[in-house]
Amino acid sequence: MLSIVAFTLFSSLTAEDFTAQQIRLLQVALDTEQLSQQLTEAYHHCQHSESAIQWSSLYQELESFPAVSVIEQTLALPIASYRDFIRSIALKPSSTVFKWQDRSLACDDDDGWEQLFRDYREAYFALELSPPLDQSFADTLALRQQGQDLQQQRYQQLIASSNSIAIVNIVHKSQLSAIQQANYLHLDYQSDYIFRSQKGWKHYPPLFLGMHRYLSASELAESNQQWLIFLDHQQHFIHAVPLSEAKSYLELLGTEHWSFDRHGNLNRKP
Repeated sequence: MLSIVAFTLFSSLTAEDFTAQQIRLLQVALDTEQLSQQLTEAYHHCQHSESAIQWSSLYQELESFPAVSVIEQTLALPIASYRDFIRSIALKPSSTVFKWQDRSLACDDDDGWEQLFRDYREAYFALELSPPLDQSFADTLALRQQGQDLQQQRYQQLIASSNSIAIVNIVHKSQLSAIQQANYLHLDYQSDYIFRSQKGWKHYPPLFLGMHRYLSASELAESNQQWLIFLDHQQHFIHAVPLSEAKSYLELLGTEHWSFDRHGNLNRKP
């Protein structure tokens, strides 16, 4: 079984992280659990009906095919972890399960409930008799962790190699006077929009600076209004990322070292 601690990775997993074989196995497991839940709920609803004897017999047989046990054993996962996988990739039950979920059966519909139970046993045995995985779920998590570790190293290297790191807003160039534009911007700068530094880390950059790429008015309407930028010693761009996509960087950076107030005054943090 996998350690519960390992499942902090779940929130970042997508279907692309799993093999086709793993997805198929998760699908069978989901169908098995869903059909078992439907039969169990029906038993609790119908156990005091006129068909109580038949339901008692059916439920006793159901208990000899425990869905949770076969899922944990086949997937080599705790049931809670398997369910986290299902949520992370938004896996839905198959059409067979949907068929039963959309069908309303009366408690005395013996033929209907027997057919549902046969479908459940078919899913159960398909799960129980499935071949071993070529890549275990533990291996999948290990590979994902390695990828995240490598990505974090890249983030750390970028931070270490940057002279200035800043959160900036996009503003119209008209906020600057002609003299300020001459001081802050290159003569060949064409865009109507620029960055205004808000706060950041390491050395502070100029209050205003040209953007890393040209943005038209139509593009600006669809673009992020705040960016995290990384500059070298000459205040040239090394990298820029929309602030909405910069969570991993911000976690590594921690508390800002400086900020500019609305008047453009620099405030350093101790």
